[in-house]
Amino acid sequence: MMRKLKTISLSLLLTFLLSASIWAFDFGGSVSAAADYSPAGTFVNEEALGLWMATGKAGGLSFETKLDLIASPTGPAFYINPDYLKLDGLFTGLESGPSVMGMTIGRFSASDFSARILNQKIDGFSFSFSYPAFELSVTAGYTGFFFNETGSLLTSSPSTIMSKTDLSDRGNSTDLFGYLTNPAEKSKVLFQSPRMVEVVTFSLPQLLFKQSLTLSLVAQEDMRPLFDLWGTYGSTDAAPYTPVLLKEGEGTFDPQKGGAVDTQYLGLGISGPSIDSLYHNVFYYFGTGRAMSYKTSTSSSTGKAYSYDMIISHLAGVSLDYYMEWLFNSRVGLTVLFATGDSDASSYYEGNTAGSYDQFLPITNGGGGIIFSPGVSNILSANINLSAKPLEWLPIPLLADTQFVLNAIPFFRVVNGPLYVSGIKQDFTGNYLGSEIDLTVNMRLFSDLGIITQLGYFVPNAEAFTKADPVFMAKINVSLSF
Repeated sequence: MMRKLKTISLSLLLTFLLSASIWAFDFGGSVSAAADYSPAGTFVNEEALGLWMATGKAGGLSFETKLDLIASPTGPAFYINPDYLKLDGLFTGLESGPSVMGMTIGRFSASDFSARILNQKIDGFSFSFSYPAFELSVTAGYTGFFFNETGSLLTSSPSTIMSKTDLSDRGNSTDLFGYLTNPAEKSKVLFQSPRMVEVVTFSLPQLLFKQSLTLSLVAQEDMRPLFDLWGTYGSTDAAPYTPVLLKEGEGTFDPQKGGAVDTQYLGLGISGPSIDSLYHNVFYYFGTGRAMSYKTSTSSSTGKAYSYDMIISHLAGVSLDYYMEWLFNSRVGLTVLFATGDSDASSYYEGNTAGSYDQFLPITNGGGGIIFSPGVSNILSANINLSAKPLEWLPIPLLADTQFVLNAIPFFRVVNGPLYVSGIKQDFTGNYLGSEIDLTVNMRLFSDLGIITQLGYFVPNAEAFTKADPVFMAKINVSLSF
């Protein structure tokens, strides 16, 4: 199988090189501006110039690339973000094997079928194969070539933070412009967490009663043990190498360093229509792997020592969507999400102190509302949402296509343990964290001019947070393509 994929890849590359001369090139750009205001926080503003280039298809292949230049006057700061650079291929009418084969090589967006574990860009490859009875996709890539600092409002590459070392590097990070222009920034961390990511997805579309079944395996490996191995072999007495990671058996607690965090996720999903106009999507992921714990040890002089523990965690979700095209083209939905936590953990990252590591750790961070984003870990949330175009009856195209999306989300902690967010009282033993209401307005004034306005209001539980005042936030994003 690997030899066949290698032969296909080399053939595609040769086809790409031979056909480059007959491609039709197109290029352009976009100008975006975003602002984020919270009375309880600060005002943040960013502007971005995006430059893109794309080709037409030649031999089933096409090439696209985009570079974002982001400036933040409120920083002030300047960021360079290579957004994507990819070679796409789509091949039909194959004589043998799949009826359709697709491929992407380069920098592109990748996700698992739920988009809850992995939902970010990677550098790598993706192959998809469509057969009459099933579909198969294989994706693999690397996260360590993305810049740590690419802005906060207009960036499209969220940080990958899964360990104490990741968190420490993020706190000591710099952007490319600062790294190149300021000698004091040379010692800081330029790139994101070095991890390999793999996703294998097997789907049986409309297997029974129009229900689609999806099986998925997602995995990621921390590459730092390999880096430490290389550094140790290359070190000398005159230039000793200091390992990045802690080793098992070390008894002194280190608040900054940790071990390798390697994870695997096995998932199952069922989606399709329930009744007329009602659709459901149910999924479950079992998360496992290894993470460093600081636990009681009789062999350590301090009474505790570091050791790797097995991760045993769970993620489950269900969403229901009811479509009412006759009522302002509206949709009403409910999404419930559950992810396990670790009740004996001292911190979110590598904080387990007894037994197995029960904290669910997604690869891509974030998830929640506009304001409160507790991540997919130790959380139970219920998102009640409504989407509609209430102005579609107006004979004004600019307003008729305006979409309003309303979300109401209560958040609960699953166990009395750490969360992805900060500000929780140490003596808080309850579960309810707070509720948020968000409103998003999408306006497409012209085909190349769009405005997205977001309003959020979060009411925290006064018993849970050290700062319990309600929080209001407003965001606006204006994008012009040319």
